[in-house]
Amino acid sequence: MNDRTPGSDRYKDPLQVYAEADEQTRGVIEKELERIDALDRRDLQLNSLGLTYGVIITVAFLAACVFLIATEHGVEGTVLGVVFIAGLVAVLAVGRRR
Repeated sequence: MNDRTPGSDRYKDPLQVYAEADEQTRGVIEKELERIDALDRRDLQLNSLGLTYGVIITVAFLAACVFLIATEHGVEGTVLGVVFIAGLVAVLAVGRRR
């Protein structure tokens, strides 16, 4: 449990701490905030890259399924398509639980 309540003497607002800090401490706080911002940007870039690769893989598998079915390999194309769609649904279901 957090024993820091706004009414207690030990609790200080982070902005108040920053305002009362000396220049060296402010510099350390600013560097830490910049590091956190850089980590957030990196996470966003990785998520975006993962989504891009996911779309590319999805289009490639669907194109392979269509190609197999168009070249009279209907059973193979259908099986590949069904397995791919089931896997995609499983990935989306697991991803939503997190």
